[in-house]
Amino acid sequence: MNRYTIYKIISFFLYLIAQALIFNKIVLFGTAYSFIYIGFLLTLPLEIAIIPGMLVGLALGLGVDAFSNTFGLHAAASVLLMYIRPKILSGLTPQGGYTLGAVPRPKILGLGWFTTYALPIIFVHHLVVFFIEFGGFDLFWSTLLKVLASTAYSFLVIVVIQYMFISNVRK
Repeated sequence: MNRYTIYKIISFFLYLIAQALIFNKIVLFGTAYSFIYIGFLLTLPLEIAIIPGMLVGLALGLGVDAFSNTFGLHAAASVLLMYIRPKILSGLTPQGGYTLGAVPRPKILGLGWFTTYALPIIFVHHLVVFFIEFGGFDLFWSTLLKVLASTAYSFLVIVVIQYMFISNVRK
């Protein structure tokens, strides 16, 4: 195992523990939830294939579900996140392509690029989480408000974590 693999395994568990012990309990104004664990999924290497990525999303989502008592809700949203991630990335590929071993972080590819990449993925993840949680579209506007507020809050916290705590460990 190389240094990067060990780093990602440790990161997996740190994101999971931080989500379970800290961020599951922090809710802004009873509306905005921060699901920082998806920051781990967003920053997986660009080369990761869809199926292994979806399996990592499933494992992390099931871990969050175990701590949150949500019975597969986060697992479903995380698998979908990892399914749409390559499609978003292909739309953002620069002219010359990405460098081998590039990791989608704001420190590496820029905050503007990261915002364009992460916000739609976070939004879709939160749509799935909240609409499944509420069991449909009966409370559409209040659920959409929760999705938008949580998307902004999660994105802000993920970016802060990326700048403050994540080192520039590369493959």
